[in-house]
Amino acid sequence: MGKVDGRPEQPERPAVRPEDLRAGHADRDIVLDRLRAAHVEGRLDAEEFDERIQATLAARTYGELDALTSDLPPVSAVPAVAAGAAPAEDPNADFRSGVAAWAAASATTMAIWAISCLALGQFVFPWFLWVAGPWGTVLLVAWIGTRLQGR
Repeated sequence: MGKVDGRPEQPERPAVRPEDLRAGHADRDIVLDRLRAAHVEGRLDAEEFDERIQATLAARTYGELDALTSDLPPVSAVPAVAAGAAPAEDPNADFRSGVAAWAAASATTMAIWAISCLALGQFVFPWFLWVAGPWGTVLLVAWIGTRLQGR
């Protein structure tokens, strides 16, 4: 073994095929996003979607990741876009997602409160109202405001 600049010469490494290169978190996130879109589009049922999500999280190489989406069309080939029809935007989508978040948070805090009452064996002040009340009031005022604007 010869020396280059006083350092031992490194043995030449064999070339690695692109599909054998190690994938990173960002690469897995891209595949997860595509799988979510395919599930929403109806291309994957719940069971296959779950299997592919698990396989994506366990994938180590680009080849393993590519195999998980190889039978899916590219995102730009979604039928609504391919047919030239732009998907209709729902003006109430943001409001509905806000209501869904409020309902989930309210139900969760109410359940925690109820479990606390049962565990203590006594009624405890319904503190969950401090979460549900103000947030719900803001949503109600926003809803009324949109209805008044629509007159």
